[in-house]
Amino acid sequence: MMKYTLMALAIKESSLGKYIINSKSEDYGLFQANIKTVLKRQKVKDNSYNRSIYAQKLINDVGFATANAIIELVYWRKVHKNNWSRIWSSYNTGWNYNSKRGVDYATKVFDIIKKLKFEYKL
Repeated sequence: MMKYTLMALAIKESSLGKYIINSKSEDYGLFQANIKTVLKRQKVKDNSYNRSIYAQKLINDVGFATANAIIELVYWRKVHKNNWSRIWSSYNTGWNYNSKRGVDYATKVFDIIKKLKFEYKL
């Protein structure tokens, strides 16, 4: 499920790299990782310099962006005990996974995964 989730998130979050910067929400890269969350997960001090460095890293280094997305998904997978709907929701809304926004997001990710499985038979 992880490979399908990563593909679906790349499609949902950035249209496969078409939109890799959201300066309003401070989300960057193929998977639109929130910079505050990235710094926290990387155990790096949150300051303007580090935000700039890590934002560029998320934008320019697909390997780093992918590794970061996996770290985030593994965290929520442990929290939600493999409940993928909640994992997808939390990827977008954090602890507000039961919110309408979170449920809608999870539904959209699942719809993308169904299309990937059906159309491309990966």
